[in-house]
Amino acid sequence: MSRVTCRSCGATFKDNGRHGRHLGGKPTCQQFYDDLAGRRARCPRAGPLLVPLEDNHTDDSASLHSQSPPPEPFIQQENAYEEAAHTSKRRRVTVEDVEDADSVSEPWVCEPYPGVVAEGLGAAVTHFEDLRSEQAALNEHAHAPFRDAEEWGLARWLIKRTTQGGVDEFCKLPITRNMIQPTFKNKKSFFRLVDKLPSGPEWVCDVMTVQGDMKGLNGELLTEDLEIWRRDPVDCIRELMGNPVFEDYMAYEPAKMRRGGDRYYSEMYTGDWWWETQGKVPAGAVVAPVILASDKTNLTVLRGDKAAWPVYLSIGNIDKAVRRKPSAHATLLLGYIPVSKLQCFSKSTRSEASYRLFHSCMAKMLAPLIEAGRTGVAMTCADRVVRLVYPILAAYVADHPEQCLVVCCKENRCPRCVVHAKKRGERKAYPLRNHTTTVEVLHRTQVGEPPPEFTRHGLRPVYHPFWADLPHTDIFACITPDILHQLHKGVIKDHLLVWCEKIIGKKALDERFAAMSRAHGLRHFSRGISMISQWTGTEAKEIERVLLGLLVGRVSTRVLKAIRALLDFVYYAQYEVHSDATLGSMRRALDTFHRHKASLVELGVREHFNIPKLHSLVHYVEAVVRLGCLDGVNTENSERLHIDYAKKAFRASSKREYVSQMTTWLQRQEAVERRNAYLGWVEGTLSKEMEAERLGLAGSEEGGDADVEEEEFLADAERPESDTEDIKVLRELVDSNVTRAFQLPHRDLF
Repeated sequence: MSRVTCRSCGATFKDNGRHGRHLGGKPTCQQFYDDLAGRRARCPRAGPLLVPLEDNHTDDSASLHSQSPPPEPFIQQENAYEEAAHTSKRRRVTVEDVEDADSVSEPWVCEPYPGVVAEGLGAAVTHFEDLRSEQAALNEHAHAPFRDAEEWGLARWLIKRTTQGGVDEFCKLPITRNMIQPTFKNKKSFFRLVDKLPSGPEWVCDVMTVQGDMKGLNGELLTEDLEIWRRDPVDCIRELMGNPVFEDYMAYEPAKMRRGGDRYYSEMYTGDWWWETQGKVPAGAVVAPVILASDKTNLTVLRGDKAAWPVYLSIGNIDKAVRRKPSAHATLLLGYIPVSKLQCFSKSTRSEASYRLFHSCMAKMLAPLIEAGRTGVAMTCADRVVRLVYPILAAYVADHPEQCLVVCCKENRCPRCVVHAKKRGERKAYPLRNHTTTVEVLHRTQVGEPPPEFTRHGLRPVYHPFWADLPHTDIFACITPDILHQLHKGVIKDHLLVWCEKIIGKKALDERFAAMSRAHGLRHFSRGISMISQWTGTEAKEIERVLLGLLVGRVSTRVLKAIRALLDFVYYAQYEVHSDATLGSMRRALDTFHRHKASLVELGVREHFNIPKLHSLVHYVEAVVRLGCLDGVNTENSERLHIDYAKKAFRASSKREYVSQMTTWLQRQEAVERRNAYLGWVEGTLSKEMEAERLGLAGSEEGGDADVEEEEFLADAERPESDTEDIKVLRELVDSNVTRAFQLPHRDLF
């Protein structure tokens, strides 16, 4: 490895890691690199990316399927943005962000949108600034209505870590009354103070009466009343757009990044969707790409059948690295879809009734987006500028069954394209489903004139889908790939490992895992993998790192090529920055698998490859080009939110009529977190956290595997917190060794 020279003081180091530690202890050297990057970097940011599996064996298809090097950080020459007035605040750069003086590379070219975008309608103050002004006028400190920072810390701990009974018991302790002497004397006065804190969008409960097809004892059709708890999506978007904490992590216009003839993709604003949609709204407006996610989750384990169906909302204007942090609260809970067994329907019609119920509830929740997407809404943005914002649905994040539920197709069909149910094992790409045509087909089916497309496309009889009237929306293109369920738990765990066990035997595969030498950063499966009882995405990721090496010498070259191609595809799919070159390698990886998959059939491992999750790989490259890299639309993020917005809220309730209690608990939690965000804005906490994470000084809070069962959640709650946090931070620090941070500033629009 070549030595690294500090361009500020001239000291030499063995590698970039030692140089980075040198910069941490030498503010003058760090400032030199900051100033240098400030002069040279004037283009949108990108995030870290994962390195694909190395090519360790000779492959006769190497010329067709070669490993592309990871895309480099976006660095822009000084004069690229002469039309911009100035650049916004940015994160501190690392050594890797600055090109060596002797390196020769093509300059970055940023193509801005040709029209007028994000035109300001005037200046305004954010709700945080308004709150600070109000406190100053009343001569209050930032922690009011609590006495001081210490009492605020106590109140935050009580509401997050204890129950209502626990608050009462704490207040009645002699040490609390005699020594601490808080301003609240019991839980009633405590919650009275908490309820004074400003909270987010208000909750609304709509009662929907569902009439079934079964008759009761009186001969009348049975009915059931269902509660829909929801919040206004426009208010949620206004909350996110105007949060000053996100000022340095917000984008308002699309851009195309190129270098050396290749186009690069990372955040949503670098994709084609935003570029195309910008031309559909008036000049000077801002597009707010709405990202929805929904997933039914169980609230009880082993006893009871309680469940919740939360719907989450975020916007693509916020950096995906921030959206992935639960503590940043860049994803909001939009509402709860009612979970009901619909006993008023017969068994033959119950499933279709549940499909229609889902779409009716979603239509109720998203109704404000119709008018807002057509005429726009004036919103105060995080940079204190009022702009005309058009919230438009851009992505819907869900697993395969819920994807099919959203697009009104059967689960044996692709939710994106019109491939036949028995031809999903082919490499061929089929046309996407058409939004307008599908709405027309469903309408004609409702009036008794079903066209042949209804059966040919495998549609369900949902006559009024919630997305039918959403402006500028193509719901089928909004369906995003699901790395967690389609790749880690689908292709790898459910299929590839099963094929390997059939080829070399389950016992032999376990022995190979157990015989592995221990290595830093790699998990050692001392008893093999067949003994794993609780599979999560973490186990699949750790197996992917070593699986190919364990198969060498036990499988044929063709089988090894097919398996390697799948593993390469999985790693490419997790890139946080893509280029035309890496997307080409991603296509070639999939082509290589299909070219060699016949070897698995010859061994009797598979009779066919008509697998829904395997077919979904065809759409990954197209999704990256359209919406940016897939780590920003992964179900891992929404799965992780179930703990905060469903499971913890349920545990805080009385377990009876729990949804209303959950919303009250969440409203108070959100008020506390909103005040904490306000204090963080005053102190710049989020910027410090993101900076520490980017420099590898702290573990990430990203979603992880996040498919957490209730028993795991309860076990974690009983385990000492310091133990789990230390293990989590250590694992993420190890994982960060194979990543590289690429951070660059947005340019200001004013």
